[in-house]
Amino acid sequence: MPFPYHSELTKYLKTRSGEQSVAMRVHGQRNIHVLNHGATTYITASIIKLAIMETVMIQAAGKKRQLTEEEKDLLVPMIENSSNDAATALWRKVGKADGVRTAMRRMGATHTTFDPQNRWGLTSTTAADQVVLADHIFCPNTIIPASMRAYARKLMSNVEDDQDWGMTAGMATPFVKNGWLPRDDGWHVNSVASTGVNGYTAVGLAHSSTASMDDLVETIEGMARIIARHQRHNVTASSSSARRQTDAPASQTVSDHGHIPVRAPGTRDVWIQGF
Repeated sequence: MPFPYHSELTKYLKTRSGEQSVAMRVHGQRNIHVLNHGATTYITASIIKLAIMETVMIQAAGKKRQLTEEEKDLLVPMIENSSNDAATALWRKVGKADGVRTAMRRMGATHTTFDPQNRWGLTSTTAADQVVLADHIFCPNTIIPASMRAYARKLMSNVEDDQDWGMTAGMATPFVKNGWLPRDDGWHVNSVASTGVNGYTAVGLAHSSTASMDDLVETIEGMARIIARHQRHNVTASSSSARRQTDAPASQTVSDHGHIPVRAPGTRDVWIQGF
């Protein structure tokens, strides 16, 4: 359904380069507010790692067991450091696209499509689907056990400092997972964030053939601040969540999706790996 402040968001996005999609749901409510300014589907890059994590948890719960130490040893770097190696290992473990697709459909995310060559970072999704997935971490449900949801929130609250940007703008004590990828058609930058179990989840997806990554991060943060202003009773601005980081994480070697060097948010001369 439309945002109550649809016109404010639209006016802002008309001043920004490229195309964007933003979605938000207050926890405990049924409706997801969505605004598409251009495309409706976007390449996920690293935000697909949330779905991979949830698939690991759903499959473990289906076998009536807890997460193994091996799984935790991969989940921690995949979420906190956005490790592509860890993501690829778990992607293979859960059955690649078929396994993740099955888990996503159980959660109600039905508008996401997977790359024919099984490159997880080239999955295409909608902002609403990402809200649905994130809310299975922040809201009670029968699909992911409470203990695993709490573990997922712990990881999302402890991401590397240089990855704390995007839809966290204006949030206090946020939980986040971001994704960024340069392709021949320009930058793809995405952010999934939540204020926690008693707040709301917000997703911003952006793509531009001309704007830089920094520009798209700024666009997403602008959308996030508009939402935060209208959710003032749930969230207060936090200097830690609004900060712009300058330290780049170490690059990683990957196989299933390629190695692509990119700029870190706020930097001009430090290169990091995409996704």
